[in-house]
Amino acid sequence: MRITDILKKAGFPQDYVVLDFESYYDSEYSLTKMSAWEYIKDSRFEPLGCGLFWVLKSGTKVKEYVVPEKLAVTFSCMQARYGQELENLTVVIQNAKFDALILKETYGILPRFIIDVKHLDAHQDSKRSHKLKDMALIYGVKEKGRTEDFKGLHWDTMTIEQRVAIATYCKNDCESEQGIFEQLLPRLSWPEMELWFANHSTRLWLDPKLVFNKSLAKQLYFEMDAELEKIIERTGFSKSAISGNKSIVKLFTSLLPEEDALPMKQGKSELIPALAKNDDGCNYLLAHPDPRVANLMEARLAVKSWPNHLKRMLTMGSMSKAAGGLQPVPSNYYGAHTGRSSGGEKINLYNLGGSGRAGTANHPLIQKMRGLLLADVGYMLALSDSAQIEARVLAWLAGCDKLVKGFAEKRDIYSEFATELFGVAVRKPKESDALAVKKDLEIKRGFGKETILASGFGMGPTKFHGRCLANKELRPMFDDGTYTFAFVDSLIQTYRREYKEVPNFWKTIEGLFRWVINNPDNCVGYGKKEFGLEKNLLEFWNDRGTVNLQLPSGRILYYPHAAINKADKEIRYEHGHLWGGTLTENVVQAISRDLLVIWIRQVEEAGIPVVHHVYDEIIGMVPAETAEEDLKRIEDIMCVAPDWADGLPLAAEGKTSVVYVK
Repeated sequence: MRITDILKKAGFPQDYVVLDFESYYDSEYSLTKMSAWEYIKDSRFEPLGCGLFWVLKSGTKVKEYVVPEKLAVTFSCMQARYGQELENLTVVIQNAKFDALILKETYGILPRFIIDVKHLDAHQDSKRSHKLKDMALIYGVKEKGRTEDFKGLHWDTMTIEQRVAIATYCKNDCESEQGIFEQLLPRLSWPEMELWFANHSTRLWLDPKLVFNKSLAKQLYFEMDAELEKIIERTGFSKSAISGNKSIVKLFTSLLPEEDALPMKQGKSELIPALAKNDDGCNYLLAHPDPRVANLMEARLAVKSWPNHLKRMLTMGSMSKAAGGLQPVPSNYYGAHTGRSSGGEKINLYNLGGSGRAGTANHPLIQKMRGLLLADVGYMLALSDSAQIEARVLAWLAGCDKLVKGFAEKRDIYSEFATELFGVAVRKPKESDALAVKKDLEIKRGFGKETILASGFGMGPTKFHGRCLANKELRPMFDDGTYTFAFVDSLIQTYRREYKEVPNFWKTIEGLFRWVINNPDNCVGYGKKEFGLEKNLLEFWNDRGTVNLQLPSGRILYYPHAAINKADKEIRYEHGHLWGGTLTENVVQAISRDLLVIWIRQVEEAGIPVVHHVYDEIIGMVPAETAEEDLKRIEDIMCVAPDWADGLPLAAEGKTSVVYVK
């Protein structure tokens, strides 16, 4: 399909321009030292010109370099021709968080239609570098020049030769970006939604609406700094001993009994201590019955992570100051292989505190960090979360009618499954229940909930047992023998028996993946035969070693260099090992993400600005007087499935708040 046809289909103007600014930088003033917002709003900021590569639907192509003194006039002429927001022009940029921000903050133009070349490349492979110099090698365009040649140079003091050199350098970059764009846009799957969503992600950074809670940041900074010292002091060890990789092993070895070895995990070449925040071994030590061990693990986490939290608050403060008190949202479009967005710019607003999982809760001060994001005066945040979305999508995709019906009828499936597990009636606790009854019901229903939510992607009893031991609430009951590994194994086996369609789906999807690896000239699908549909829900084919997995939306997940290892017969691709469980997780998370993209667009089209989104949650900013009604509108939108997800039972739950809360 031609570039103009793709742009037209996506609702983007067919004339486009590749835009690339050059600006002054030196050893102390550069994007390696500060965010783009701080850099551009700094008094030292100086545009050195801008490259423009025009590609019009008439077939005309023109490259030019606009010198600093002519930039304002040039952009005014562009507005006169294409509209105040350049709404009749597609603006193509490599790293729009920088160049488009210059255009907005320096020249007052926020283009309506932006395509970031980095986003197109991330859509192909989110895990590789999207720097221009690296993409140039992949796509065979002109090699990027040396920016170091212009370090510390001002336009007024440049020689004629230097001015010619920077103009040539910039136009070459524009040509390379245009060449990559022309190659990548036709490869973009689901372009009518992906181009819109990528543009929306860019605008969250360029046009922030959230307010930074400066007073809370100041309070939290001093409270966390003081609390860190207390946590260290509680251990009786020094900060340096706790932070050292070798010394911490010695400390744990001295405290742990012989039969209780330090948890390990596989590193790049050998086993290493499992002490990172997301390691089950870390949580195991946090829940240890010996308070000395638990305190040491808490201190290790605090020493390693709390300074990052403190630094993050300072960065957010500097960034928001440059943005006039507002908090730009650095949402990385296609931050994960599944297409999910991720945080960036050293503040990661996709992981901002929160309560954490039951039994492994974050420290109360960390939980408060969500409050750093506020609604503007006179507004509230409408926070709506798609309830149990992954479990629902999995049940629907696998054809597990028992679960689908339970979700559709709004039954308490966690209690129902727990009743199957324990052979006694389990329900949600009531306020009127005696304390012992309430706790017993919470524990039993909790097992049902965690099994349904955690076992759908192939988790085995060993990992599940490790999670139980890492849970402060459950650990004592495993230590005293109330629950055992055999009990956990029975949970997994009961899940796989009661919802047998799920493990059957793991086998099916892995078999289809293997088939196209071995039969590259074939395309196979899932859905038509299984459910009698008009078209497949999933389709697989092999494009010169890259397995393409097409989702119900039409978007494609790419698995480059997919092969079956001759020795162990396992599936591998460029970024690791695959089997039915991981493929299922990829597909379920990707479908959940596609639903979120559709809902975000529908919410925006309903007149509610989406100011942030985190995985399965939409955050809108609405007038205070209509907050509850607007929240209901968002929830209603998130309860309607697109045509390609017919029969998928959906639910959403939310709240309104002045501050960002979970």
